Amino acid sequence: MHLRFCIVGRVFGLVALMIGSFVMPSSATPAIEPITTKGGITAWLLRSDTLPMLSVDISFRAGAAFEPKGKEGLAQFTASLLDEGAGPYDATAFKTELEAVGARFGASADGLEISVNLTTLSDQKTRAFELMGLALREPRFEAEAIERIRSQLLANIKHMEEDPASMASRMLRPALFGESPWANDGDGSTATMKALGARDIQGWHLANLTRENMQITVVGDITAAELAPLIDEALLGLPKGAGRRGIELPAAIVGAPQTVTRTLAVPQGTVLLAWQGVPRDDPDYPALVVMNEIFGGGVLTSRLGLDVREKHGLVYDIRATNRPILQGKQGGGFYTISLATDAAKVEKALSLVAENIAKMRDEPVSAQEFTDAQSYLIGSFPLRLDSNAKLLGMLSMMQDENLGLDYLQRWPERLAAVTHADIQRVAKRVLTPETMSLIVVGQNQALSAVWPVQK
Repeated sequence: MHLRFCIVGRVFGLVALMIGSFVMPSSATPAIEPITTKGGITAWLLRSDTLPMLSVDISFRAGAAFEPKGKEGLAQFTASLLDEGAGPYDATAFKTELEAVGARFGASADGLEISVNLTTLSDQKTRAFELMGLALREPRFEAEAIERIRSQLLANIKHMEEDPASMASRMLRPALFGESPWANDGDGSTATMKALGARDIQGWHLANLTRENMQITVVGDITAAELAPLIDEALLGLPKGAGRRGIELPAAIVGAPQTVTRTLAVPQGTVLLAWQGVPRDDPDYPALVVMNEIFGGGVLTSRLGLDVREKHGLVYDIRATNRPILQGKQGGGFYTISLATDAAKVEKALSLVAENIAKMRDEPVSAQEFTDAQSYLIGSFPLRLDSNAKLLGMLSMMQDENLGLDYLQRWPERLAAVTHADIQRVAKRVLTPETMSLIVVGQNQALSAVWPVQK
């Protein structure tokens, strides 16, 4: 019996009681409740009274893809300052107020969103929402906090410039997306971070943290009747805004393949192969997930892991990952294969990757591989929903990508509908060596690697 199947066998019987059986019946699916407040603000609520807590995610389409040229890092800078004082409270006093009610509050930014997160005990929800509302409506953006956060962000940039995995990741988006907004990883550069000032941050906040640009997801011990007035009190004071951003972005289309290298004095070569991904609304997406689980989804169970790591001992970790970027007009994203190995062995590792790609494309997978992967993905799905935090992340993604209220029910059903024949067909579509860009960080022989591998 394969490892992935053993793991599922031990946990599935327990967690299935919460979510349902092999394919979740609608009666066992968590009930998501769309609500609209008296003030006209919409939200998704998933009630869960297992613990006397609730978690809130409020996202604004204000991430890196929307930043003007020369202002890279502005979204992350703004997000990092949202808990640094609000209303009558300076940074220290604001954190003291949060601690007094046992609430956790923070914000972050990625390519699309500034996301604000609140976790609070149910009996402290009123005060916690008040503080969250203050942070969103009336952040102080004081000079001392701006300079302190700037120093932290600059230190992070310096670390990324010295870490091979971070460096390779930062090289990936420009290599794939060129001058497109999707090329911006959101971390900024030393130059842009030093140039950003209070006026930039205040302007970004005012223009983007608006009611019409907002999406709200709540999971936990609260009713719709309790939640609606808390939302209105906290958020109606935000500017209305012009609407949910995103439609103005170009499609996330990967350009011509290229090889990008960077010299770094480390013994290993860090390698990324990257090319066009598949969005979640693509009909082939479930089949891609099953195919990828066989090909490179798990370092201990996938073909890449068993061959490059276990059989040949060249790497500690090797994975293939599809990273969707929204759906529809902006759909796509990117697909990567990542590994790190001794500089002298990069060429050998890439040759093994090429062999596995060819085998995945040209030869049907075994019945055992297919059954194990499909059973694992369906059986382990409840583990992605076994905490408020995981449910919150799932629901936020569902809402953001318009996946529908029944996605939690349909996803295992869609996985179960994937056929053995789908795997090779999707492999031929997705695993295309001639379209892949190669990114290498390291020195000496690592930098002479060539892709596609020369036979």
